[in-house]
Amino acid sequence: MIGSQTLWVAATAREARVVPPGTRVLVTGVGAARAALELGMVLRDGSVGLVVGVGIAGAYPAAGISLGQVVVLEEDGFIDTGAEDGDDLLDLWSLGFDPGYPSRFPLAVPAWASGLVKVRGGTCSVCTGSNRTQLRREAAGFQVESMEGAGWALACWRLGVPCSQIRSISNLAGPRDRGAWEIDRALSSLACAVEVACRN
Repeated sequence: MIGSQTLWVAATAREARVVPPGTRVLVTGVGAARAALELGMVLRDGSVGLVVGVGIAGAYPAAGISLGQVVVLEEDGFIDTGAEDGDDLLDLWSLGFDPGYPSRFPLAVPAWASGLVKVRGGTCSVCTGSNRTQLRREAAGFQVESMEGAGWALACWRLGVPCSQIRSISNLAGPRDRGAWEIDRALSSLACAVEVACRN
């Protein structure tokens, strides 16, 4: 059941439309920096008890997730913040820096989402477009990628508000093939999942 203190967030107005009318929705914009800023400004008044992020995501082939499948993230983190070292990526912690937040944020899994497949998410500034990047991110344990999730999680972590994230898979994260994307299908299945959550 969705409580009155739940705030739904999405990167774009198109993604936000999966949430039924009459619920509180914030469109944060694309990219982790703006996502964290916009959500953090809203959370400061203390009126939000749970943030639920919704949107589409790319899935790494090794995760075995189908296009149009709705998943719930159990953690999210910044996937490409750091420095390249040949074919490897050294994150801030590997470089000896302490940015003041965890490398991966644990996310809440609401009771109504407990039946969904649980995955580990990564938030990128540059989406995967090559086999090399795909394999590197799979090896790091990431299963799906977005451009905002860890930004929402950072704002929630900083202000002590539980954060959940529900996403539907629109594409496989690998060599870029826009002809194979299934954005409409992903949004349709996501809308169905959200409708059930709001109704029960």
